[in-house]
Amino acid sequence: MRQLQLSNSTNWEQIYNQNVTAVLLPKEGGGYKVVPIPEIEIPVLLDVFVLAVRVATNIPPNRVWKFAGTIKQSVSTGISIDGSQDATFNRRYPLFLNKINLVLYPPITNNYGISIKLPDWFQDAGIAIWKYTGIDQDADLARIESKIDALLQ
Repeated sequence: MRQLQLSNSTNWEQIYNQNVTAVLLPKEGGGYKVVPIPEIEIPVLLDVFVLAVRVATNIPPNRVWKFAGTIKQSVSTGISIDGSQDATFNRRYPLFLNKINLVLYPPITNNYGISIKLPDWFQDAGIAIWKYTGIDQDADLARIESKIDALLQ
């Protein structure tokens, strides 16, 4: 079982805090067309597998929005096609609006990148991401290792 100390605020470090805005194109006869915010590549290479993500936006009056988009993990495989070496996972984790979303990735590589896709109807968003810096250990693995150490003595 994986054991983390999530409730200790000193175990978190903010790594990204940005506001984004959609492009508004004026229409003939008034009004505007919203050009959706493209997928946001977070410009940080990560080496920890526990993140906290918060997405906020201005919700129009008389609307109820709860969905804030998705987060996706990308890893380098060394396979090169058309100059790109990144592979992405098909699984996207949903994010809830105005909540701190806990994202737990499996530790399968030394480092990785992430991107966030906001809903097409968002005209603006504030995105904050924290990485977990505390102890991240598998209690079962630690127990097995201690038994092996005891047998070797």
